[in-house]
Amino acid sequence: MRIYYVMETRGHRCHVLSALGVDSRAWNRLHRRVLRWRQELEHYYGISADGELRPCDLVGGVPQNKSVCHRGCRRHPASLLGAQAAAEGLHVVEDFAVENGGVQVINVCLDMDDIPAFRRVALDRLFNRVNATASHEGDYALLVFGQEPDETVGSTYERLRGYNPVPVRVGACGDGWHTRNLPIDRIIGGPLFRDPGADCLLQVASLVAHALLWREEPETAEGLAGAFDVLDRALNRRASRNDPHGVVRR
Repeated sequence: MRIYYVMETRGHRCHVLSALGVDSRAWNRLHRRVLRWRQELEHYYGISADGELRPCDLVGGVPQNKSVCHRGCRRHPASLLGAQAAAEGLHVVEDFAVENGGVQVINVCLDMDDIPAFRRVALDRLFNRVNATASHEGDYALLVFGQEPDETVGSTYERLRGYNPVPVRVGACGDGWHTRNLPIDRIIGGPLFRDPGADCLLQVASLVAHALLWREEPETAEGLAGAFDVLDRALNRRASRNDPHGVVRR
């Protein structure tokens, strides 16, 4: 089974949903690696390993905790500190994917001007991509959302469990289309909700979501627009073959 940690963020134009999928057999190893990274952040940047890491705080830099200074503290401009901290967090995910497998990221990024019901549509796309991935792998998935219980999330999930019309190609040459009902039966247990401040993997998923938003809206990124490019092997490109990074955009 794969556990997906889901976080969302929104900018001036874009609504982003990112799901960090962790194979249950790799969960303990990744969790230990993330905790080790958080300890490194505390050592080098003065960011508490026990507190919530909010990606928006990295925009404009990481404020050093002047009451804590360890040997090896990095003295750089604030914007550079923020960029380094963000890149190091994404490298944790990418390096784990390269060395161990067992982790993958699904991203949805919608233009809010083009799609009025962008949040519902984004959830629909995410549920379908997670379900399709689980089906392809012959496995099942569990989704954990980093937020308070949400009626939109729950109702979208329940609707797709019963009726999920998906266009499929038909005909000998695959030149026609029709709609089939493909319920999302690979996502089990219903969406779970958890406080991201108490879950380091949700905080990593939030970092991924913000990194994609910074890439899409670099004018607000304060030097972090290139952070998303750290991710390569960790990206689930099957989620969208129309985007080089597998980002679902419609």
